[in-house]
Amino acid sequence: MKITRREHVPDQMLEEAVPDPVLRQLLARRGVKDATECFCELKDLLHFQDLKNISKAASLIAEAIVKGSRILVAGDYDVDGLTGTALGVRGLRALGASYVSRFVPSRYDGGYGLSIEAVDRFIETENIDFIITVDNGISCNEAIAYAKERGLTVVVTDHHETLDVLPGADVIVDPKQPGDEFESKNLCGVGVLFYVLCAVKAELIDKGFYKDKSFVPNLSEFLDLVALGTIGDVVPLDANNRRLVKAGFRRLRDGRCAPGIIALAQVARIKLHNLTTVNISFDLCPRLNAAGRIQLEDNPAADLLLTDDFDKALELAARLDMCNRRRGDFERVALSEAKEDAQAQKGKSAITLYRPSWLSGIGGLLAGRIKDTFNVPCFVFSGDGEIISGSARSVPGFGVAQLLQRIDTTHPGLLIRYGGHAMAAGASIKRTDLDLFRDVFNEEARLCTGGPQECEILSDGLLPSNYLNLAFALDLEKAGPWGNGFPEPLFDGEFIVEKAELLTARHLRLVLISCADGAVIRGIRLWASTSEKAIAEGMRVTVAYTLAVNRYSGANRLEIHIESISPI
Repeated sequence: MKITRREHVPDQMLEEAVPDPVLRQLLARRGVKDATECFCELKDLLHFQDLKNISKAASLIAEAIVKGSRILVAGDYDVDGLTGTALGVRGLRALGASYVSRFVPSRYDGGYGLSIEAVDRFIETENIDFIITVDNGISCNEAIAYAKERGLTVVVTDHHETLDVLPGADVIVDPKQPGDEFESKNLCGVGVLFYVLCAVKAELIDKGFYKDKSFVPNLSEFLDLVALGTIGDVVPLDANNRRLVKAGFRRLRDGRCAPGIIALAQVARIKLHNLTTVNISFDLCPRLNAAGRIQLEDNPAADLLLTDDFDKALELAARLDMCNRRRGDFERVALSEAKEDAQAQKGKSAITLYRPSWLSGIGGLLAGRIKDTFNVPCFVFSGDGEIISGSARSVPGFGVAQLLQRIDTTHPGLLIRYGGHAMAAGASIKRTDLDLFRDVFNEEARLCTGGPQECEILSDGLLPSNYLNLAFALDLEKAGPWGNGFPEPLFDGEFIVEKAELLTARHLRLVLISCADGAVIRGIRLWASTSEKAIAEGMRVTVAYTLAVNRYSGANRLEIHIESISPI
């Protein structure tokens, strides 16, 4: 593991807002340019007017609400799509829509996004005449064309990379579409829909829809869903996303959120008032995603986020918790197989894996684990039919969605369907084309990255010992939220191991003495590797670590999380 220290950057522009020099430098290194980006208040949120087509979308949706149209919110089965679906239903009802239904597809029956079958079903059973997509739609050309043929109005809200041919919807709102001048391209699906609903609210106010001002809805009440989806979809936390997440966190920590989230936290044994991005990423989101990853006829996740009955919410949360346990069992077996298969491709610039027995719902998880282990882009395919589906995870500097577009151009017909983001994408191919795809994918990665790279940790350097305290850890916490695109501060140094204790054969508890100034730190290395477990007293080691606040039993304590430790 290679540790590279971040360079010092100019930070004078933050002196007034952030007096502390260490914190000021940490923020400047992460691209913070002014006080508004330091504090990330909701009042500084980018205005919706710069999103391309949003005025037309707002006008169409507002008109549908006034007319009493029967609206379908068509989402997706992951946490972004689920929170977006819940926001769509709750938000539209709050705005005054008289009839709102929702559609969340099954990964195993119909697949991603809006489908022709879904359009037919909702026309026949619920007589819907208006569709709003969330976290999908930009690649659902056939289904949207069919919906238009049936006389429906279709508004696409999405955040995925746009393809060469856009769907024939009445209007598309996607910050990544050509010609969009919205400053932040990092909104997730639920974030885009939140912006659209804000524009709809403004349109309805202009129309005089709310005769009594006391009935004007407060859309900030739904920022709990936006925060959950933004963290769960691992989009970059630029200043605008941090504003949304920070406001959402305030609601979550105060318990002013959907009953389903409270129930899910209870089942996961998470105290909402102590909620962190780590809790969302590793405790709440996996449970929301779990039912969509395994073959379950009825996914309770959307119902969980939509119910106002807490007893029902607890029941649904318990079901999702059980699904998550099953997902974990499937993943452990498949990951062992995937690591074995990946060894045969060690040294290649990209890894492509396939087993018909793997659940497609865990493909992205497997790809992420293999990518982390080998530090190269990874595609994981599954399915035993003529057409197989795959999920990809990538490394910095290798935009996998753009790559798939290029492959589609250079090898027409190889990709049956594809889409996604720079770091995560999906595709479907013929099973007989797997070897060709593997070769093409590897070659493109070689040209882009130059081959496998040594795993690297970016460090903020040596932390002075007078900053190793609870007060500074709390300051770091307040400066967040930290996450993708706004990485949590990480420090490194050389230490002498005074004490090393293995806990439950998995975790390493350490007492370390700084070689720089003799400061003593106590930390823990969770899920220590075999080589890390061999660390013993008296060794001189290089350590990379983060600071955290442990709130166990209601008391705040400094906690050191060791990210990497190796003998010198």
